[in-house]
Amino acid sequence: MIDEEQKYQRYNILKINIDYYFIFIITLILSIIGIIMVYSASTAVGERYFNDAYWFIRRHAIWWVISFTVFIIFSKINYNFYKRISVIFLLISIGLLALVLIPGLAIEVGGSKRWLNLFFFSIQPSEIAKLALIMFICHALSTRYKDNKIFKNIIWPSFMVLLLITLLIFLQPDFGTVVVIWITVFILFFIGNVRIPHIFSLGMAGLIVLVAYMFMEEYRRERIFAFLNRTAEEAGVNFQVNQSLIALGSGNIIGLGLGNSVQKYSYLPEAHSDFIFAILGEEFGMVGTIAVIILFLAIGFFGIRVCLKTQDYFGRTLAGAITSMVVMQAIINISVVIGILPVTGLPLPFISSGGSSLLTSMASMGILLNIARQNYTVIKKSDGEI
Repeated sequence: MIDEEQKYQRYNILKINIDYYFIFIITLILSIIGIIMVYSASTAVGERYFNDAYWFIRRHAIWWVISFTVFIIFSKINYNFYKRISVIFLLISIGLLALVLIPGLAIEVGGSKRWLNLFFFSIQPSEIAKLALIMFICHALSTRYKDNKIFKNIIWPSFMVLLLITLLIFLQPDFGTVVVIWITVFILFFIGNVRIPHIFSLGMAGLIVLVAYMFMEEYRRERIFAFLNRTAEEAGVNFQVNQSLIALGSGNIIGLGLGNSVQKYSYLPEAHSDFIFAILGEEFGMVGTIAVIILFLAIGFFGIRVCLKTQDYFGRTLAGAITSMVVMQAIINISVVIGILPVTGLPLPFISSGGSSLLTSMASMGILLNIARQNYTVIKKSDGEI
């Protein structure tokens, strides 16, 4: 017979660790959905370009195994370790971003040079830079700003590093990733109790940079004007979004069934990557799309819980930044697919085909798991249970 103390301990473990368990399960479910959808959405394009219907799913499966291993490893590493390596990690990320700009080292796709060719595989440095940057800023704020709220302690080094990474990613070009980074950083500042006037000043500077960049190139101006004028079909600017909406509409309530998408057969560009949510909607209908949206909202909910329960400044800001980064990227991707934002070229975390995106997302969630675990240990100690 179980005594009252054992009952209390079991109840307390379930109560406190619920964030850890749910984050783990949701991440696993989303990544498995990704495997299923990449398999379904990529067969046509694999056959077309490589004469191998399974080319993309094999590659994605390898990356999933690597990413899941990293996910487990990062969940075991004490998150305070990233304080010590944040500067080194950032410098490596900046170096990789710079290498992409060197002719012959980058892989060009659709006019963008975002991938670095490492012979046996390719990586997208901007994905790695997102995580490295938020680690660095969380560390910088925890050591330079929380106890001495002077404006220069945000500008140097955090804001200038942000501008440097923004410039390097702009040169690829990759506007969508920059938007995710800036939104994440400003949420991070808010979580870190940075003064509102400071956030507002940096926000205005960032807004000027982003708006200027949006109108510098003709193709970006075309995307914006096409977004504002949905009837425009100049140069096929609205073609991708229109085909995405057709896919979503074809799915109706319960979808056409796994593997039965029509739009993936060369009608919808990037069906296996940036627009995979549309294929999911076509094959699993509104039921499938709502289920995925709920899973991302659940990550946001449990991530916020971890953030609010973490007493350590570095852990709290890192948990909030990671949650914001993943959820905001999902929101932007889905918004593009359903036509309420201009096309940005962002993958859907955990689900889109792309090794660097999957690896970064899984690593980020592993860190969030560790923060939840460490917070649980602190609570147990404070309650005198261990």
